[in-house]
Amino acid sequence: MKEFKAPNPGIGLTWVINLVLQILGTILPVITPSLRDALERFLKDFYAKAKETPNPWDDFLAKFLLRIVGSEVPE
Repeated sequence: MKEFKAPNPGIGLTWVINLVLQILGTILPVITPSLRDALERFLKDFYAKAKETPNPWDDFLAKFLLRIVGSEVPE
């Protein structure tokens, strides 16, 4: 039986996440402050809505996105 090999074993979820973080880390500091504030307000509202749901993954995603943009997670 022939062994299955991934098309590119060096590309995985961790690699993709690191790439996205590097790209966002480069872009976010140079965007217009009013747009950055709008993004933070949106994400904080998103987090508040996520806390209202029973699904813990909603909370996880909302916290993750807030941390990516460097915003404090409301408690």
